[in-house]
Amino acid sequence: MRILVASFFKCKLLYKYFFQKKWALILLAMFFFFMEMKCSRTSPTNPEKEVDGKAWQVVKSFPHDTLAFTQGLLVRDGFFYESTGLYGKSSLRKIKISTGEILQIQSLPANIFAEGLAFDGMNFVQLTWLNGIGYIYEPDSFSLKNTFAYKRQGWGITYDGHFLIMSDGSDSLFYWDPISLIEIKALGVTFDGVPIEHLNELEFIDNQIWANIWKSDSIAIINPGDGIVATWLDMSGILSAGERTATADVMNGIAWDEITNAIFITGKLWPKVYQIQLPESQ
Repeated sequence: MRILVASFFKCKLLYKYFFQKKWALILLAMFFFFMEMKCSRTSPTNPEKEVDGKAWQVVKSFPHDTLAFTQGLLVRDGFFYESTGLYGKSSLRKIKISTGEILQIQSLPANIFAEGLAFDGMNFVQLTWLNGIGYIYEPDSFSLKNTFAYKRQGWGITYDGHFLIMSDGSDSLFYWDPISLIEIKALGVTFDGVPIEHLNELEFIDNQIWANIWKSDSIAIINPGDGIVATWLDMSGILSAGERTATADVMNGIAWDEITNAIFITGKLWPKVYQIQLPESQ
């Protein structure tokens, strides 16, 4: 009985304390709420378009193979070239843009999980995820010219006209000499001083590096001089609810047609490739 009485008075004292302090608690709760709103509006992995990002619009859409686990995408001579992943399904493909028809395909061994793809001006360079092996292909026949080894995971890769630039899922990009394939330097990527991790598929567009952020709807547009994210593209909603299938995976695939200035976006197992337009190009 004594314990019950003591507990009763203890609860009353706690209630009295919190009742007297309720306005302070409300103000404190409001403070944390607004701080949370501020943080969410500047989140480096899911920024809101009106705060940190550029507006965009879909210009056209094109068919995409829903069995293609897209790891790398680029445009060359009016065709898509795509690297697809997954063990037993990895490949290099040439694709007709307007129809999605696979015109040419080079399948990889079943124990290889392919990743990013770049064209260095002479050859296609394809990464693998955990195998530590890169492939160099003759661009027209897809014949294998050479392989090379590297020590980190392979995620994305692009070419800036001087160096191959690759990602490994961390907050850094790695510059390779395109001839020797020796790593020249690493570039840390940040936004508001915060390292940006999960850098994935890459494309070099108008002297900036575009990077998919794995497991997000965001694309980071990176200044290659200092690694700072200049702006973001929040691509949420580009794959509509009606187009999103049960198997559609994350956004992953950025391609730029330097001749027409067209930019294309897709994802792993997505049904479409989307051509987008930014305000300054409208």
